[in-house]
Amino acid sequence: MDNNNYRFQVNLGGMIEILSDHLYSSPNVYIRELLQNGADAITAKAKWINERQSVEDLEDNTFESGLGNNKENAQNDGCIRLEIEEGRRLTFTDNGLGLTEDEIHRFLAIIGESSKRGLEDSSLRSDYIGRFGIGLLSCFMVSDEIRILTRSCKSEDAPILEWQGRPDGTYGIRAVDGGAETADMPQSGTRVILCAKKGREEYFTKETIRKLLIYYGMLLPFPVIIRQNGEEEQLNPVYLPWEGRKTNKDELMLFGQVMFEEGFFDCVPFSSEQGGVSGVAYILNHSVLPSAKGSHRIYLKNMLLTESGEGILPDWAVFTRCIINSTLLRPTASREGFYADKELEQARDAIEESLISYIEGLAQDSPQMLEKFFKLHYLTLTSLALESPKLFKIFIDYYEFETTRGRRTGYELRMGKEPLVYATTAGKYKQLSQLFFAQDKLLINVTYVHSLDLLETLGETYGLEVSAVEDWSVEELMEELSPDEQDEVFDFVKAADRILMAYDCRAEVKHFSPYQQPTFYLVDENAVFLRQVNESRAQASSMFFNMLDAFKEETAAKTAAALYFNYSSPLVRRLASCGDESQWRIFVEILYVQALQIAGFTLHNNELGMLNRNILLLMERGLSDV
Repeated sequence: MDNNNYRFQVNLGGMIEILSDHLYSSPNVYIRELLQNGADAITAKAKWINERQSVEDLEDNTFESGLGNNKENAQNDGCIRLEIEEGRRLTFTDNGLGLTEDEIHRFLAIIGESSKRGLEDSSLRSDYIGRFGIGLLSCFMVSDEIRILTRSCKSEDAPILEWQGRPDGTYGIRAVDGGAETADMPQSGTRVILCAKKGREEYFTKETIRKLLIYYGMLLPFPVIIRQNGEEEQLNPVYLPWEGRKTNKDELMLFGQVMFEEGFFDCVPFSSEQGGVSGVAYILNHSVLPSAKGSHRIYLKNMLLTESGEGILPDWAVFTRCIINSTLLRPTASREGFYADKELEQARDAIEESLISYIEGLAQDSPQMLEKFFKLHYLTLTSLALESPKLFKIFIDYYEFETTRGRRTGYELRMGKEPLVYATTAGKYKQLSQLFFAQDKLLINVTYVHSLDLLETLGETYGLEVSAVEDWSVEELMEELSPDEQDEVFDFVKAADRILMAYDCRAEVKHFSPYQQPTFYLVDENAVFLRQVNESRAQASSMFFNMLDAFKEETAAKTAAALYFNYSSPLVRRLASCGDESQWRIFVEILYVQALQIAGFTLHNNELGMLNRNILLLMERGLSDV
């Protein structure tokens, strides 16, 4: 068998289907690819003129048609025009480098061959947008034929050449002597003519094209002009509002409002040599979830690349909408993102540092504005504070904790210099808050997102004592009975213990505030779990009884639930002294249920039944005394 070499055969129709279904996100990108090719052609012309003048000390530059004697002037004179026949045809013209016949064969007829492929990587990154040689194929997504008229600036008498490409892989080239389509051709440059294929007419309307031009090309440094029925409109400002001139904040805020169609809280300009990155981060004027995915405008060499900030923005910057322009980062093949490399990482670090510096500046120069900023985005900013000790000291003073003394900021807690005691669950906080409040003791609710982590970090940062509330610390808020008082309640406590045993609870008698509160129910986590098991058992089918009973038996021995009777309460004093055990049962059970309700527990069926029974007994006794 001969060891011969063969060339791959490319099915262009199949390639176009791949581009449409897998590489490009929608047919909209054909405008982006045309803009990119035009921008690169203008850049290439400016470089060619500059290099030519460097080699030859020319005095007569007439063939350059007044485009200037240096690269800067040549690029500043660049222009892109689009003429629209509504719903039918688009003519796209740039006054860039143009193509020779040899270049047409090399760059338009070979898939994957780019005019930039032979350039040094540094030049490619800094000067050109495209590099893969496949962008023009996106036009086949909206048109059955691509016609290109082009004239190279490399020769004074270069002819206008026409190239016609079809999706079956065939193409033709011919010289054009004249005609209406070439009447207003620039001295050098390229014109692309597309006719809408059936079903793609919407991509050839002025409304759609104008929207796409603003979306993709708003930051291009030369005019992008749209023309229809003899009327022209320039769409872009041709400069970056945050670069090359004194930055005007009001102008930046207005620019952001136009770009994103919403107002913002503030804006943060930034720039970095890493990745050649510059732009503006706009601070949202409304709250968003920390998991939110923002819509940004990420540009490569002034051409929109993507709306996703993934990779180039820190994950926590969800409270921003950013406009970013990079001159050096490498795009992916679809030009809808950047390669993850060292330059991208450095650019992200620089943007992150700019945002952090902005926050630090607010803390120093505008604390009222920082407070408003924190209230808008406190969930995201508290997460960030836990990751950055420097930012923690800024934000913790604004974070508000729920306490028995009302809402208290981190600043107020750290300046108070007293132990920071917290309740680990909402139920326990609700149970204990009345007791702590009555005695002017501080108890903190840390059941909100990040509250416990922030409180513990506050203690570590400022050397404060932070601890969870325990049963022993609750009993410190209560006063023991005197020996005489213990004798007075001895029989009552024994009877109450017997009554409460059915509810996995014990009885205690203490003095505590407020005196109007006759009882206080204290329960540990095991007792809470046991109540949940009992509730589930009452509602479960028989097949789950054994499993739930096993849970109950295992947990019951570890529970610690107590009903504290307040001997400072006149009601409890009278109850303890009555000596009537039938009366004790009625009132102990009623006070037990009341304490459960105050603590926020759902009553079980047996507890509801017991409450109703005792109310009826009291009603009967009351009526019998009438």
